[in-house]
Amino acid sequence: MRCVITIAALAAATLPLAPAAAQSIHGYAASAARIHTGPLREYPGLRTVRRGAMIDVHGCLRDWSWCDVTSGSDRGWIAGNALRVVHKGRRRAIGAGMGVGVTTFSFGSYWDNHYTGRRFYGERQRWQSQSDRAYRPAWGEREQRKDKDLPSKSPEMEELHRLYGERGERTGEPVIQQYMGAPYRFPDHATADEQSDHLRFVPGTETATSNPQNAGTAPAPD
Repeated sequence: MRCVITIAALAAATLPLAPAAAQSIHGYAASAARIHTGPLREYPGLRTVRRGAMIDVHGCLRDWSWCDVTSGSDRGWIAGNALRVVHKGRRRAIGAGMGVGVTTFSFGSYWDNHYTGRRFYGERQRWQSQSDRAYRPAWGEREQRKDKDLPSKSPEMEELHRLYGERGERTGEPVIQQYMGAPYRFPDHATADEQSDHLRFVPGTETATSNPQNAGTAPAPD
């Protein structure tokens, strides 16, 4: 029995230690500040914290511009310059070497984990699109969109794509929407003769008809 226990103890000692979970630290609002649902002021706001309010800091972006925090029951993001942490006995502006970990922001997982019961979550797709356009490198790796996050096509667009696809299969040629009307010309880039020569592209044809004075003699009617 003693031998078995000894072997088990040795085996356990050789196993790699699991990394410790990141822990939050206490911080304080340096001034009245708004907590948002993402690391930009354009995201929906959750609450305003007063100056000196205690906040749990879970981590900050690598440039310390925004920090992931909890105040009361709200989890969100606060501007880094509105946050202070105690370092060497004094409240100091947040930065490296103060016990605050570096974190990233991924819109989809963050909103799904913290805001599914909120009213603004009903507009998740719209905020997802805005988040994609506002992406910052400090947020971390750009998020891979899921099918449910992508905007859906309208029935009209679906039908248009279907008709274009059928036409392409019949002709064996790429389908390109044709333009009907006179092309725009910059006045400084065209001569007087060129400005009077308007081209018209007719759908279903491969040729362009020009001004009658530049065209050949039209065939006589039957």
